[in-house]
Amino acid sequence: MLGCVTLPFRLLGFLLFAGLVYLGWTERERIAPYWHRLTDRPAAAATGDAGRPGVDALRRANDRIDSLNGWRADSVRLTAAEMASLVGAGLDARLRGELDSLSVTLGTGRIAVAGRIRTDGLPRELLGPLTGALAEREAVQAAGVLVVAAPGRAEWRIDAFRVRDFDFPREMVPKIVGVVGGAGRDSVLTVVIPPGIGRIRVQPDGVTLYPSGSPP
Repeated sequence: MLGCVTLPFRLLGFLLFAGLVYLGWTERERIAPYWHRLTDRPAAAATGDAGRPGVDALRRANDRIDSLNGWRADSVRLTAAEMASLVGAGLDARLRGELDSLSVTLGTGRIAVAGRIRTDGLPRELLGPLTGALAEREAVQAAGVLVVAAPGRAEWRIDAFRVRDFDFPREMVPKIVGVVGGAGRDSVLTVVIPPGIGRIRVQPDGVTLYPSGSPP
């Protein structure tokens, strides 16, 4: 008799659980950043506008930056494609040569850079069971904050890294980034930027650049 009484509640519980699983799966891209934040594991992704480098986009970005210097503008705003062009042009030439199909996605205070990279340079001891499953080139994605460190130099401080669908634990990110990027300091990649940029503010719908000497 007790089983008959509790059966509707068990069915309701099952339906609620199934609904949550379905919702989590269908909305996984939107939920993932919040989940990573709750578990103190940053997501190797961003949820804003995305763009790819291009000759015209790089020219537009440089034209806007020139106005910081020549026209003394208070700030200029870049699109995702213009930011991707700036990052692509400013990355170390060796790393840029290894990275195909580069794209940049904007987030709140951070950027995510995705592309396809040769896997023979990735440290096998850190890849574990992924080692035998990797193709010659695999999709990778990294995310972190981008800050101006000195005139003409920005630092991309990476705190999340993904190969295919595998997110590396946070403590492994410095080693992976150091090997992939040949970074002098773990988890930090240098991005050469035009002079005159004093501060970078990244938002999901665009990037605002401020001139040198502007207040924080």
